Amino acid sequence: MNKKRWMTAGIALLMLPVWLAGCAAPQVDFAKIQPPPRAAELDHYKAFVGNWTWEAELVNATDQYKKWTGTASWQWALEDRCLQGNISVQSSDRKFTSMGLWTWNPQKKKYEWCMFNNWGYPQEGSATYDEATKTWRMPYESIGLDGTASRGVYTMKVVDADTLEWTCHEWADHLHMVKKMEMKGTYKRGK
Repeated sequence: MNKKRWMTAGIALLMLPVWLAGCAAPQVDFAKIQPPPRAAELDHYKAFVGNWTWEAELVNATDQYKKWTGTASWQWALEDRCLQGNISVQSSDRKFTSMGLWTWNPQKKKYEWCMFNNWGYPQEGSATYDEATKTWRMPYESIGLDGTASRGVYTMKVVDADTLEWTCHEWADHLHMVKKMEMKGTYKRGK
């Protein structure tokens, strides 16, 4: 080995403790770590809190599966920073249940949500809220009930304190050329 390589190796060995010390994690001082203030955007979710019954029509289904009914329940969780919900769905001979979480991501400055159902399929997306029309637009990616990849969008309009009108369009592809399903329905607040 030549002299230059020996010197480089020697310097590297001398610097090793400095490099290793620089890689060590600093001590965490939780006295200096505080949660951020609750985002005002979360207040838009108040419209969903409570118990609901709903009915819907699966527009592109055979007669046996056109009519769907269900219930939903949404409550605040995690110190009112997240909505947690349960949804039950049934038609003539099919039914499933889902659980969901909706929140505001303070780092990304956007609404995010996810749902999981008892068939084992996930659904996740983001959302935007138009305060002027009281309308939510909730695009998502999922594994559809048919077990294949899906892309869709829910649109939910807050008609009044006790009524939500919604639609769902789901496609098999990113370009929305192959429609899998189209639903429309109404939620009514339970008394």
